[in-house]
Amino acid sequence: MAAAFNIEADFECPLDQLWSFVSHVPNQDHWVFGMSDSEVVGGGEVGLGSEIVGTSTEQGKSLRVTMTVKEFDPPNRVSWENTDGHTPFVTVITCSGDDQASRMKYEVTLYPSSLMMKIAMGPLRPLGSIVANRMLRDEIAHLRQAMGLES
Repeated sequence: MAAAFNIEADFECPLDQLWSFVSHVPNQDHWVFGMSDSEVVGGGEVGLGSEIVGTSTEQGKSLRVTMTVKEFDPPNRVSWENTDGHTPFVTVITCSGDDQASRMKYEVTLYPSSLMMKIAMGPLRPLGSIVANRMLRDEIAHLRQAMGLES
């Protein structure tokens, strides 16, 4: 039972600026809820097949998360999936725009494995959807701030 959430947002910046920020893995620490210490394994730039590691902190618990880049089509699309046994998820970021403005679609699909997540994404799905959609809106706001587009 998968649970998909997404948001689309417009940015007052060129497509290349948006893409450069969201595709630079360490920048996740500045806008993705609960992420820190994000990096490409082995260093360098992200690309198809790259492994990304980071620390995810939720409700006071921190754990190391490993993700694999499944799609990489600069400057339009990148996706990665969790590959380490933590709550399985897939993230897809799709960017479009021109030299003046850009748009991002941000999609997160969860594949609940724990009983608590199955309950949250099953019988309590409407509440879970409200929480997830608010989190995505907050992440977009943090992204704008991190990029210097809002104060």
